[in-house]
Amino acid sequence: MSKDSGAAVAEPPAKSNKAKLTGSSAKQKESYDVLVGQEKYTADFKLPNMLHAAIYRSPYAHAKIVSVDLSEALALPGVVIGLTGQDITRYLKPMLPFPFQSRNPFQGGNPKIQFFDHYCLATDKVRFVGEAVAIIAATDRYIAEDALELVRAEFEPCEPVVNAEAALENTSKRLYEGWDDNVMLRFRVRGGEVDEAFEKANVVIRERIKSSRFTGTPIEPRAVTAQYDQGTGLVTVWDTTQIPHNMSTLISETMALPNLTFRVVAPRIGGGFGQKWDFYPEEVLIPLLAVLAERPVRWVETRSEHMKSTHHARDQVHYIELALSKDGIIQGLRDKIIADVGTAYPNGGLASIITTTMFVPGAYRIRNYSGEVLGVVTNKTSYGAHRGFGKSEAAYVIERMLDIAANRLEMDPAELRFKNFIPPGEFPYTSVTGTRYDSGDYAMTLRRALELADYQGWRRQQKQMRAEGRYVGIGMSLVIEPSSATRMGSYNPGYYSIVFRMDPTGKVYVFTGGCDEGQGHRTTISQLVADELGVAYEDVYVVEGDSLACPFGSGSYSSRFAVVGSAAATLGARQLKEKILHIAGHLLSEPEETLEIIDGRIEKIGGGPTRLSAIDVAKAAYFAPWSLPPGTDPALHLIYHYFDPNVTFKPDAQGRVGMFSSVPYDANVAVVEVDIETGQLKILKYVSVHDCGNMINPAIVAGQHIGALVHGIGGALFEEIVYDESGNLLTENFKDYLVPTAMEVPEFTLDHTVTPNPFNPGGYKGAGETGTVGPPAVLSNALEDALKPLGKKIRTLPLSPQFIWNTVHQPTQT
Repeated sequence: MSKDSGAAVAEPPAKSNKAKLTGSSAKQKESYDVLVGQEKYTADFKLPNMLHAAIYRSPYAHAKIVSVDLSEALALPGVVIGLTGQDITRYLKPMLPFPFQSRNPFQGGNPKIQFFDHYCLATDKVRFVGEAVAIIAATDRYIAEDALELVRAEFEPCEPVVNAEAALENTSKRLYEGWDDNVMLRFRVRGGEVDEAFEKANVVIRERIKSSRFTGTPIEPRAVTAQYDQGTGLVTVWDTTQIPHNMSTLISETMALPNLTFRVVAPRIGGGFGQKWDFYPEEVLIPLLAVLAERPVRWVETRSEHMKSTHHARDQVHYIELALSKDGIIQGLRDKIIADVGTAYPNGGLASIITTTMFVPGAYRIRNYSGEVLGVVTNKTSYGAHRGFGKSEAAYVIERMLDIAANRLEMDPAELRFKNFIPPGEFPYTSVTGTRYDSGDYAMTLRRALELADYQGWRRQQKQMRAEGRYVGIGMSLVIEPSSATRMGSYNPGYYSIVFRMDPTGKVYVFTGGCDEGQGHRTTISQLVADELGVAYEDVYVVEGDSLACPFGSGSYSSRFAVVGSAAATLGARQLKEKILHIAGHLLSEPEETLEIIDGRIEKIGGGPTRLSAIDVAKAAYFAPWSLPPGTDPALHLIYHYFDPNVTFKPDAQGRVGMFSSVPYDANVAVVEVDIETGQLKILKYVSVHDCGNMINPAIVAGQHIGALVHGIGGALFEEIVYDESGNLLTENFKDYLVPTAMEVPEFTLDHTVTPNPFNPGGYKGAGETGTVGPPAVLSNALEDALKPLGKKIRTLPLSPQFIWNTVHQPTQT
């Protein structure tokens, strides 16, 4: 699938730790059980006497609930319990707002947010097709599904609102009683002298550019299993979540029943992609049923349910203006964003659209910018987190505008980018919206991508191919994907906690506040810790995703581990090493600064091994506290908190704030050919040159980056959530919602540039999401270039065959 032109891939390390593990492609600890089919996913948990839940969902986009009668369903043999929206108000409070969706998250009225108290089941109205109305639990999943056919629900249909721009009109139907309009969120950010910049500009370009609505498609959809211990009041919840500690808080504070404690465990979750970072009704309903029925309960989402009720993303319209001098220097930028956020459920989607507003300036030295976003409610599934979290939409828009501007100025699109990139000498660079970009060399990285793509060669071929009647286009993009999010009013407060324990056998246990949905944390943490402690890679054990066993943390998202988690692992292990050497120095009557640990033995620096091993020190720490240095606590056990030094919390009066601490980026070049008779787009060449700083494990980086590129190609070419004018979902499964397969994915040419992150002890930036950001822009730019002889404009996604055919055959735009 890929060609790697530069990154070295090391062989799996030997047991000895004299060779540095970090930076090598160490054998992945997570791989074996997955490859042989022995891994246990969330839906695999089976408990004695377990019930199976199924959910009755609204068939209407917008309707009043007249009645919901479960009597026939409850009479079905095997059905044990059922609840309606009216029932749950006795047991539950309205869903606790997801972090950042607090009443005033930035403490300044910007953003301004309207709220509605949604319960886990609809109580008075339904507001999207697929909204949960009732829940049934039975002794068998098939019985539970059959019982749904016996639910007698009566609805009074209301006028649906399915277009966000139309929903802004004063005459539009209000989705929520008591609201003055359909705008859930308003946010603005501004820097520089924007109006003056536009007045002085030689060229002003104004466009309407749309990002289409699409969703994540994890291998395992959502699943929740809950078990209630009557004796202790402990409710254990196995959940496909990226945020187990936060989820335990959200469940606990939504539950109205007293004397309950919630433990949330995230096992293998079959892919997160941001969707499993949010808060869903089922994550409260299933624990509630387990408590009421006093039996374990499991719910597993179907693919159709996933498409209907798991959060969507990306649905934005940008009214964007770019001001330039006649030589192509960007003078100013204005953007008004209308985001279709669906229903006003309390999830993380609002933070995503604010993020878009903050990063429209991208990789460019833009000092005059104003951005505004309106989050508009419609009768669609709620808007939530998605890989690329708002940065993908921002990158798509600014990279499209750069190509449009280059065409207007009759300038090569690469030349225009080189003129406007933030230069290497200005890093760390504080952007116009407040984030401090850590490091980068954007021009070098794009030049490398153009070189690998043979850009000039393809330009020459393009002339010849066009003369032959072929439609070939070349596109490029340089996209940033700011990582490691931190915000006021949220559960991502800029620190990462890890507990370390070396036991008397010399084994090292690492308990983190994150969790792993496929990033390879067991491998990378083991590499970092083994290197710092001088122990064997195989002797490091990592425990994550358990709100009871692990230190409190905000979970995994935003490539956060590579930035703050790796720092906590490195510096915490270093602190544990200092204690080990302090004890060893005392036992040996040697200065501790003259000692080191290699392959589990205490050695003199430059002088060979001593009579002590790390195990000897551990045994002394646990079993012979009288032998320790005076004032030294027993045991080899500590908790380490790493605070991110490159974020700010309080926005200024203009909304500017440093909410992401690291900025990986990716240069993309694509060559495409279009068959105008069928609308088919074929990728002839795809180059990606990625900078994620130093790499902990190059093989994991390559795997994550290729996966992200495929994810981005899916959103660029195929994937789109479609509703009809009545709010009915038309893309309920993979028959209608198209995801790329190996047949559609091109062979990638990959390379890396490295500008280390100066704010992280290892120089790491994060690699999990950047690849998904580039494809929409680069392929749109390439498609418009291919259709240039026809004078066609590309201003929306996805670039499906139907869309391309319609574009080619409609009258030429002016």
